This record gives sequence, structure tokens and C-alpha cells, in this order.
Amino acid sequence: MFKHSWKYCISLLLCVLFCSVGFAQKDKEKERQLQKQQDYQLANEYLSSEKTEEGIKIMEELIEDEFNDNFYQILLKAYASIGETKKQEKLIKKAIKKSDERFNYVIDLGSFYLSVNEPTKAEKQFDKVLSNLSANNSEIQATAAYFSNIKQYDYSIKTYQKGRQLLKSKTAYTYELSYIYQILDKNEEIVNEYLVLLEENPLLLNQVEVNINNLFNRDKDNKLFKKLHETLLSKVKDNPKNQQLCRLYLWTLQKEGNYSLAFNQAKAIDKRFDNGNNSTMYSFASEAMNNKAYSIALKAYDYIIDKNNEDDVYHEKSLISKMSCKYQEFKEKVSPTSKEIEALNNDYISTFKSLGMSSATAPLMQEYANVLAYDLHESQQAVDILDSLINMKSTSTKQRALAKIDRADIFLMEGDIWEASLTYSQVSKEMKNENEGSIAKYKNAMLSYYNGDFEWALSQFETLRASTSKLIANDAMEYSLLIKENMDEDSSYNALSYYSKADFMIFQNKYQEADHNLDIIETAYLYHPIFDELIYKKGEIAYKQKDYQKADSLFKTVLMKYPEEIVADDAVWALAQMYENVFKQDAQALEYYQKIILDYPSSLYVSQARKKNEELSAKISK
Repeated sequence: MFKHSWKYCISLLLCVLFCSVGFAQKDKEKERQLQKQQDYQLANEYLSSEKTEEGIKIMEELIEDEFNDNFYQILLKAYASIGETKKQEKLIKKAIKKSDERFNYVIDLGSFYLSVNEPTKAEKQFDKVLSNLSANNSEIQATAAYFSNIKQYDYSIKTYQKGRQLLKSKTAYTYELSYIYQILDKNEEIVNEYLVLLEENPLLLNQVEVNINNLFNRDKDNKLFKKLHETLLSKVKDNPKNQQLCRLYLWTLQKEGNYSLAFNQAKAIDKRFDNGNNSTMYSFASEAMNNKAYSIALKAYDYIIDKNNEDDVYHEKSLISKMSCKYQEFKEKVSPTSKEIEALNNDYISTFKSLGMSSATAPLMQEYANVLAYDLHESQQAVDILDSLINMKSTSTKQRALAKIDRADIFLMEGDIWEASLTYSQVSKEMKNENEGSIAKYKNAMLSYYNGDFEWALSQFETLRASTSKLIANDAMEYSLLIKENMDEDSSYNALSYYSKADFMIFQNKYQEADHNLDIIETAYLYHPIFDELIYKKGEIAYKQKDYQKADSLFKTVLMKYPEEIVADDAVWALAQMYENVFKQDAQALEYYQKIILDYPSSLYVSQARKKNEELSAKISK
């Protein structure tokens, strides 16, 4: 018994001893790691405070004890900063040896040789990396990226090309290569990359268009675009039966804005590949209409309609879209004549006679109601059509809500404030979480503003500033600021009352009465913070009355006196539009569009101004 007890005690003692040694070793390791961390922090402090020698000494000790990439990068940079070329070379070679010729360290050595003007040695290292490259996608991409980081783009290209051979794929790394080719301004190579990709994978047409479009956004001089157009035109002539090339060429023409040539190409595709089913032509027509190439869009819709195939799904669609196109073109006119208004009215009557009033023609019914109310001044007839649309069982919930909003707008224009408010409130409740509900709520807030109930209107505008619709949120913010910043010294809203009445009268097309209310403010006050809005509003009235010289002068006054105020960008936009569409002075219009981009970068007009800048720049340069 005692014999066994003795053995047990010995075992226990040894166990305790080993545990103690183990814990002591762990404590020692923790202490060592902590010291290393402190040394690392101290070295960085020295290097950042320009005590380079002291920092280098500590980093050398750290990397001698344990080689890692972080220590290596810091020390290499420190050596370079004091011109220690021998130590740089030695450190890189040590890294290569320890990492078993890892590609990034070999590239670092080549990069070092370039820095000391030894290009032959550098190329030898770079070529070694290529020769050691394996058929591993991650390695290929990492190697090419490393070459790109040190601006060795030619070797980055060689890496991707070698990768293609190793992976046995003609189209691997198309996007990566095209990006590098763009940096090097090698547009022919970019075009060839995507044409090979399309040839190998015809189903990737949409993806090719997306990728090329991304490159176009960085193509400031349009060199890539011109090269693509030139190459495609040649290839389409040589290969008229290649559907993907023909479709890519059509897309290119549309991107260029050359809708006249694009129309001919769409016709060729319709006959050659679509068997006359009109799908390409209808898509083209819609694209042209969305980009305001109305005359070409109308020709495209007529092309489909003239086939007179009523069984074709695109026949009725084209009849409807053609009418919408005419409406959009009409709304773009600065001052439509009575003849043009009557012609549009007759077109609507003819279309409804042919297609009837149904869910399919609901958008046309809504458009026509607007023409009746605001151009033909037939408010009751407009309301009747909207009522028909609202009461149709097939009308969608959103379409019904929009029709109700239009109906309320007409009531408001006619001065029936109660009925307008009731309808806006109804829609805002029915479509509480939808954009249509926000529109109705905003219009109800505007009604309160017109009516002089500024506190209530302000509370609504403040809520709407968080709207998901950027347009509504921006307008709500402007009116919120207008109310808050234009209280009179006695805490009344006398000046704002006259201003809001003028705003309402502009909405009702009563321009003389609107101008009179604004004159009252100018007469009653020597100065008021609302004067910038007042001058802009007078410019708006002059524009609507077609007194363009007066409008020009007033908008310029806003810019001269109030360049930092909230209406300044509105004035710049109004001037840009007027010089482009009324005075037909593209160069001057371009200056105003560029002014919005440069001086008012947070303006809601910026994206439109950029588009206009591109269009007019291209137009002027021709």
C-alpha cells in the first residue's frame, strides 16, 4: 500500500513540475510578444517622426527575430527613404529566399533594379515571374494586379495573356485587360477584346454592352467610341449575317445619339434576324423617345403601324406609344401654337376612336386630360375623362391614384380648394407608403401654402424632406426654407402671403395678377430676405409670357445679387434652357450647364446638366 502511495506522489510531483514549467514558458512567450509589439510601435513612431535611423535599427532586430511581410514592407520603405540601396537589395533577396521565390518579392526586386537604373536586371526578374506562373486564377490575377500597382502595365498585360494560355481560354480577363488598355490609350486592343468575347460567347451581348458602357464613362475624348464605331461599321459590312455584330453596332449608334442611322440599322435587323416581328424596332423606338429623338421615334412607330398587322403585339403598343411620343414632343415646345394644340387634340380623338378607352390606353387618357385642362382650357371635359379612368375596374391602383391627383390639380386651378384638398388627402391615405401618396401629401402642403396656412404647410414640408423621392424631398426642403427664412420682423408672414398668392396665380396661369402681388412686396419693403425668390419668380412669369429678354435680365440679376441663395441654381438652369431652346445659342447654353456642374455640384439639376454638357459639347465640336 505504501509502495503504491509513494509512486502516486512521485507522479503528482512530476505533473506539477511540468505544469509549472509549461505555465512559465507561456508567460515568457506572452512577455516576448508584448515586448515585440511595443518595439514595433516605437519603431513606427520613430519613422513617422523622421527619426529614421532609430526606427530602422528596431525594425532590423524585429525582422531578424521573425520575418513577416509587414516588417519587410516598412523596412524596405525606410531604406528607400534614406537611399540605402545595398540594404534594400539584400532585404528583398532575403525575402525571396525565405518565401521560396514568391512572385511579389521577385517583382519588388525587379522594381528595385529599375529604381537604380538597371532595366536589364529588372526585366530578368519580371520574366522570371512570368515563367513561374501556374494555371491558378487567383495567382494570375494577384500577379497582374501587383504589376499594375507599380505601373508595369505591359507586364500586367503579359501576365493576363500568359494566364489565358495556361487556362486555355481566349476570353479570360477581357474586362481586366480592357481596363489596362484604356489606361495606355490602346483603343484598338480594347475593341478587339470585346469583339473576340462576343464571337466566342454570342449570348454575352448585353454584358459586353454594359462593360463597354463603363469604359465609355471614362472615355473623355471619345477615342474609344470612335474606334468601336469605325471597327464595327467595317465588320458589319463584311459580315452582314453576324447578328451580334449588327446588334452591337445598333447599340453603338444609339449611344452616339445617331438615331437616324440607328433607325436604318434597326430596320435591317428587323428584316434579317427578327423575321419582321418588330421587337427590335419597338425597343429602338422607345429608346429614341426616352432620349427625346421624337421625330425618329415617330418614324419607328409608323414603321410598325404601317405593316398593318393587328395581330402583332407591337401594333397596338406602337399606336399608344406614338401618341405618348407626340404628347412628350408637344410638352417640350416653348410656345405651342393654337394650330399645334388643335392637331394634338385631333390625334387623341382619332386614337381613342380606334383603340377606345381602356386600361391599355389609360396613360393616354391621363395625358389627354392634361391637354384639355391646361392647353384647351376645357376643365370639365378633362375631369370627365379622369373620372372615367378612375371608375374603370381594370385601372391599376397606381394609375387611379395618379388620375385622382391630376383631377385634384384641375380643381385647384379652378379655385375649388376644398374639393382639391379632399382628393389629395384621400390619395395620401390610400397610398400611404407609396410614391403617389407622397406626391398627394406634397400637393396638399402646397395648397396650404397657397392658402396662407404657413405653419401647417411647414410641418408637412418638414415631414416630406425625408421622402424616398429625391424630387419631392428637394422641393419640400425648398419650400420649408422659404417659409422659415421669410418671416417678417413682427413674426407675421405679410410679404410671404403676397408671394404665395403670386405662386398660386402662376399655377392658375394668371400672370398679370401674380406680377401685381410681387410688385406689392417690392413697394412695401426696402429690403426683405424674400427678394431673391421674388426676382426669380418675376423671371419665371416673364418666361411664361414669352418676354424672353426680360426673363434673361431677371435670371441674371439673381445670379449677380444672390449667387449663394437657394434659387441660384434654378436661375442658371432656366438660363441654360432658354439659351438652348429659345435663343438657339448652344455655346452660351453650354456655359450655363457647365456652371451648374462646377458651381452648384449638389444641385438637383447636375445629372441633367452633365448629359446636356455631353450633347452640346459633341454638337459644337462637329
